[in-house]
Amino acid sequence: MSFLSSRIWAAQQVCRSINNAKGLFFLALMLASLTLTIPVFIASAIYSLSEPLRAVPVVPQITVFSEQNITKAEMDNLLARIKRHAHVMDVSVIPKEKAYEDLNANLGIKKNKTDKNANPLPDLVIVTLSHEMTQAEIEKTATSIEKLNGVDLVAYDSTWVAKLEAISHGIVSLGIIMGIITLSLVVLVVAASVRLAADAQKTELNMLYLFGASTSFTIRPYAWRGVLTMGLAAVISIALSKWALDSFNQALLAIGQQYGTTISVNLLPIEFNIAFVAFCAVLGGLVASIMTQRAIARIEKQG
Repeated sequence: MSFLSSRIWAAQQVCRSINNAKGLFFLALMLASLTLTIPVFIASAIYSLSEPLRAVPVVPQITVFSEQNITKAEMDNLLARIKRHAHVMDVSVIPKEKAYEDLNANLGIKKNKTDKNANPLPDLVIVTLSHEMTQAEIEKTATSIEKLNGVDLVAYDSTWVAKLEAISHGIVSLGIIMGIITLSLVVLVVAASVRLAADAQKTELNMLYLFGASTSFTIRPYAWRGVLTMGLAAVISIALSKWALDSFNQALLAIGQQYGTTISVNLLPIEFNIAFVAFCAVLGGLVASIMTQRAIARIEKQG
């Protein structure tokens, strides 16, 4: 059989098997769709609600208080030595006049224009570090900078890094657990569907085996059916999630009105959805191929 004709036959077999067992196919399709809807809905909601947090630059910073009477040459030398530290991404200077002006503005204090020597603040150096640094590395860098000439003291808060790492680890762990549960359910649904289809067409599998059909030729219709089932299930799950998110937005709109803001959740970006459909389709084909291969192995053993 030629390359094209073998694939035409496989497509015809897929259509024939679905037509002969419509109930089984649609049951497997809806079970897989509902199973996939749960992670799609949760991932979309979390992604949308976390968008304001993702827009905030989460990079650690160290505020360096220079000595009061530091000269420009000494400041330039200090900045150069700070930049030599590993993981230092950026260094900026806030002159003491600007720092004092901002402080008074925040406290609501009007500065006495006749008192030009009232500023007790030194020049400030804002050191921006790499976002990949751990809490221990931040503390080590801050201690090293504090020992430099021209530095009076440093101020930083590295505890939020540890808290962020703990929260991120918890979210990742939860995502992995949900992913494993979802994949397990999907695999069981596809495996059961293929197993029932193979049992229903056991006579056909026996005939193909007796006629010497290759394993790939025999598996192809079942693999394509798995691809079709899971690909359609992924598309349906996205559609169901869109409907659920629209309904959820109505409740969020009412909540937002009470606080004078707007809250909404949307589906993941289109590239994520395309990748999700492709992944599910490949997974369906893979599981179906494995289950059909096992069915063929049983026939060979009996033969």
